[in-house]
Amino acid sequence: MNRCLVLNANYEYLAVLDRWIDALALVFAQKVEPLAHYPLVVRSEKQAFPVPAVVMMRHLVHTRRRRALFDVPAKAIVLARDGFTCQYCGARITLRTGTRDHVQPRSRGGRDVLANVVAACSPCNLRKMDRTPAEAGMHLRSQPRPLVEEEKLACLLRTVRSEERTAWLSCLRRHGITLWTARAA
Repeated sequence: MNRCLVLNANYEYLAVLDRWIDALALVFAQKVEPLAHYPLVVRSEKQAFPVPAVVMMRHLVHTRRRRALFDVPAKAIVLARDGFTCQYCGARITLRTGTRDHVQPRSRGGRDVLANVVAACSPCNLRKMDRTPAEAGMHLRSQPRPLVEEEKLACLLRTVRSEERTAWLSCLRRHGITLWTARAA
């Protein structure tokens, strides 16, 4: 059904719950406050409950993230940043067909950061192997870089269905919420 966006008590992005029933359980346990609902309702024998779209934790949850969420070069983030296009040959790729490629190979001291990772199709990634693009005779279409603030929200929203995207964005706008602070950028 529909996923739920979870915000920390300070309105920072915390997680996305894949199952609506998990979000509803948090509401019943009074651990979260719903900020927005989907137009759907689920029913028990005697009651109807709106399905939460965006919830906020009632108390601040301290996370032990060592790196900011969007500094991690996860496959979905890299592909979204690079427009789902191979940065070597320009082919269109998907989450299933695309791969991440380290411009400076990790075996040669390259770091696993957004400034060193690009989206690549499998044939280009295999062709490059454990070499730099120059050594492999390949040209990068764009240089890898960290995400700017607008791209962080776009990356998150590209992975959700349109009805979820609409509900989340309208709630965020209505409450004047920005999901990332300058500290997390």
